[in-house]
Amino acid sequence: MHFGADLAVFVTTTRFSRPSEKFAVQHGILAVHRDHLGLWNNGAPLLSLTEVNGQGQGDSRHRARWKQAYGR
Repeated sequence: MHFGADLAVFVTTTRFSRPSEKFAVQHGILAVHRDHLGLWNNGAPLLSLTEVNGQGQGDSRHRARWKQAYGR
């Protein structure tokens, strides 16, 4: 809103913390994490990702491996 943008996008090559993802969704910010970044990179239109905003940061096995690798 401050810069007059039509769309705010928060992009990461990892995953969002729950509070940051919740904040983004509540304020209409498109949160593109590593899974969605892959979709976007493979040709999905950016605006199509608004349908899955705030969802899909990997299954429980993936999250367990991520926590083991990065200790968070």
